[in-house]
Amino acid sequence: MLIKRSHERSFSIEVGRKSIDTPFFFPAISSVKTNFSIDECLSLIQKIGYEGFLISSYDIYHYSKDKKTEILKIVSEATDGNFLTLLDSGHYEAFWYHDNTWSFKMLESILSKISIDFCFSYDIFWDEKKKKKEYLKETITSIAKTAGMQKSGTTIPLLHSDPDYFPNFVQKVVEEINPEVIAVPERELGVGIFERAKTVKEIRKALDNTNRQIPLHLLGTGNPISILIYSMCGADLYDGLEWCKTVVNPESGHLFHFSQKDLLDCGCKACKLKELSYPMQTMAHNLLFYEEFIETIKSSIQEGKEAQLLDKYLKPKNSKTIKEIAGLK
Repeated sequence: MLIKRSHERSFSIEVGRKSIDTPFFFPAISSVKTNFSIDECLSLIQKIGYEGFLISSYDIYHYSKDKKTEILKIVSEATDGNFLTLLDSGHYEAFWYHDNTWSFKMLESILSKISIDFCFSYDIFWDEKKKKKEYLKETITSIAKTAGMQKSGTTIPLLHSDPDYFPNFVQKVVEEINPEVIAVPERELGVGIFERAKTVKEIRKALDNTNRQIPLHLLGTGNPISILIYSMCGADLYDGLEWCKTVVNPESGHLFHFSQKDLLDCGCKACKLKELSYPMQTMAHNLLFYEEFIETIKSSIQEGKEAQLLDKYLKPKNSKTIKEIAGLK
């Protein structure tokens, strides 16, 4: 993998013959809180030609033998083709299913059989009662174990912390193991969007202090306005389920109930395909929006028009606050 910084707020990432510029959004595929099968989501993403996706190791593991073989093949072929593939660590689904049995061994059984571009490391969750040195050691051990399991691809260290310790913790991990990408859950960055934006900015400063070119991935960030804000503050990669759970208003970037696409009077390519069922049309509409919206953010960064884009999507008071956090004029 080759990572180059193309701008203060963006990177170019090459994986073999595949390449993306940041920011980039991975539509997540999960059995949790969605009404569609893994197959349906995978098929739609591939038909639309979206550049990448995240898929659940937990879901793959719990398929029947034949179905598991089929999904492993589909994802591996996508990896060998033109799609940028990301495998999660499995704990998201395990949490929502109240499953305490999810383990390294289960994750390994998937990693050893699948070709992927990236995989999040197995989670070591933050515990303020632990000594920080011990927590750092456990986290690094987990990252190394995950990397040793992978049949292919790059391990992305998935770090857990609280907002105050995150920047320091990220910097310590980078100095210890020199990863190519770092990932943190958005929900652990703070309570409100301003606090989270500040934490993102501090993490970006910590990463840059290492004098390494390291993109930052935020887990569970699929809200378009949040992606816009965090991109201005130093985040680069995102994943989320919003694309298959809600519908986005392309004019405002705001999300609405999945059933309300009819109210948008949208004229995008997906909405013109009347042969598509309502659910497939709605998800296709969302994917096309993410493609265009992400490109708009990239252009604003490259052209130095970040402030104008924030003004377009945020109220003046909020735009001013984010500009101050991000260091924009």
